[in-house]
Amino acid sequence: MPVRLLKWQPGVQTGRYLMRFVLLLIMVRLVRDTSIRMMYPFLNDYAQGLGVTLAAVGGLLMLRTAMVALAPFFGHRADRIGAKPLLIAGFALQGVGLLGFGFSSGMWTAAVAILVLGVSDAMTYPLMQAYISENAPLRQQGRALITVEYSWAITGILILPIIGWLIGSMGWQAPFKILSVFSGLSMFVLAFMLPPSHPKPHHEQVSFMSQMSAILGDRSALGAVLVSATIFIAAESYFVTWGAHLARDFDFSPERIGQVASGLGMMELLGSIIASLIIDRVGKRRGVMAGVIFFLFALVALIGLNHSLWATLIGMGLISIAIEYSIVSTIPLMAIQRPANRATVLALGAMAGALTRSVSDPLATWLLEYHGYLAAMAYSFLALIVALALLWGWVQERGGNQVAVSQ
Repeated sequence: MPVRLLKWQPGVQTGRYLMRFVLLLIMVRLVRDTSIRMMYPFLNDYAQGLGVTLAAVGGLLMLRTAMVALAPFFGHRADRIGAKPLLIAGFALQGVGLLGFGFSSGMWTAAVAILVLGVSDAMTYPLMQAYISENAPLRQQGRALITVEYSWAITGILILPIIGWLIGSMGWQAPFKILSVFSGLSMFVLAFMLPPSHPKPHHEQVSFMSQMSAILGDRSALGAVLVSATIFIAAESYFVTWGAHLARDFDFSPERIGQVASGLGMMELLGSIIASLIIDRVGKRRGVMAGVIFFLFALVALIGLNHSLWATLIGMGLISIAIEYSIVSTIPLMAIQRPANRATVLALGAMAGALTRSVSDPLATWLLEYHGYLAAMAYSFLALIVALALLWGWVQERGGNQVAVSQ
């Protein structure tokens, strides 16, 4: 039976077309976000399965995030031909990488699979943001971008508990093999159920280096990218340590960690909802600044709440709200800086975040292993102080007219 293609209105999507567009992208993002989030809470299990140390698995995460340094090259290409073709290719690589990791038996085979996943991340994360931006009207762009980010929280609420059950029942490799199949389904949705990209042929005349030079010379755009990168330092230090903290200091099993992840996912969803409701109203810059300040207060609160299990979980809940609100709010902030180079700016943000996160992964796990959980959180605190200074001194609130592109 032939595939029935959904009809889309030409150019920017509005009304029910925009709603359908966002809902389908959330489905696709769930697969991508699961491939990221499943790495963090179960580090102990992966380390034991591969026969390596916890720090060695942290090194694998560093390798994966470092590959996102390739993102600006894909962003530059997407600014010319549109994001959708590259997104399809990215999910194909994700499926290959997940399947490879699912059959890994040692450090070297796992490293090859992680490299493939890293290249996939360089394509899927920033280019999906660019794809949303070019299909959403300016007055609703921030809400559309952040609403799709609900998938990150939904993954924690619904899918991580399943991942924990799969690991406990079928072994640590099972979730990777299963998710590779869903990566293929995501390619199908992208290819046949979502609207085409908006190519910009005039970008053929602009070289990659010229485009990068213009962006890096724009203090506000560069500042927005660096703010995103420093917030990711703070978030990554938390993500990579909280599961191991509960496993090592409170003797949590993978199933119980999955249950905690579900609760924290609800907090993240709350943070995303708050951001989507206010970001277009209060302004992108002020919205991000409020999130960073709240993140700082949540980290301070965790120090006072870390004396017992339930108090620790409450502190983690506050941090989860702060992280999700702050991260998703930086996306529309970067998207409005240079609309003509949107995909490249967003990709540069992904690259900068990847480079800072690649340092944070082994450093945060080392701090946890040798100095305790609060030492890793202190590293997060320092990164947020830098982010706040950049927001205050460099970043501007920008806007512009969005023109619908005929397809």
